[in-house]
Amino acid sequence: MEKKIIVSLGRQYGSGGRELGRKVADELGIAYYDREIMQEVAKKSGMAVDYLESNDEQAPGFFDYATIGRFGLPHLFGSSQNFVMLSDAIKNIACKESCLIVGRTADYILREDPSLIKIFVHASRRYRILRVSRRLNVEPEEADSLITRYDKERARFYDFFTDKTWGQADSYDLCVDVSKLGMEDACRLVIDYIKMRYEKFK
Repeated sequence: MEKKIIVSLGRQYGSGGRELGRKVADELGIAYYDREIMQEVAKKSGMAVDYLESNDEQAPGFFDYATIGRFGLPHLFGSSQNFVMLSDAIKNIACKESCLIVGRTADYILREDPSLIKIFVHASRRYRILRVSRRLNVEPEEADSLITRYDKERARFYDFFTDKTWGQADSYDLCVDVSKLGMEDACRLVIDYIKMRYEKFK
């Protein structure tokens, strides 16, 4: 049986992680999942995609803590309930096909899969501010504020649902600084690394 390629890709906001992930998946000929995961969750749960996306990568709030404390973990609501469904969707995707999954603690959810490769994409603050400013057509000050906000949200989500620290090097197999290499060379580095991990690509 041909070995599957399973890649999780964490990223700082504005680092270009999504673009890199798409390029890597296309080059390797594997499925790419980002927001598409929420559509899978919606199909299984019957919940509205808009609702799921509005809570995507959001740590539990006061309501979640209150209900967990009162009713126990089997009775989950809000972000916690979404995470259970998200975990099931990610496991199902990884079970059926080779894929690259962006964010959503996929590295933790699939930690028992021996074929998993965990990538984290980061970049300098200056690089990210410039990238976000151009992409969203906003002033550098607003871009900087957005970076702080979304990085904080991703870190809270990851740290709450895992026993690891978001962005910490030892949580991943490979960390790539796009601002040092540029997008094309960073993609090539990740692709070469993945190929070295899988015999069929040697």
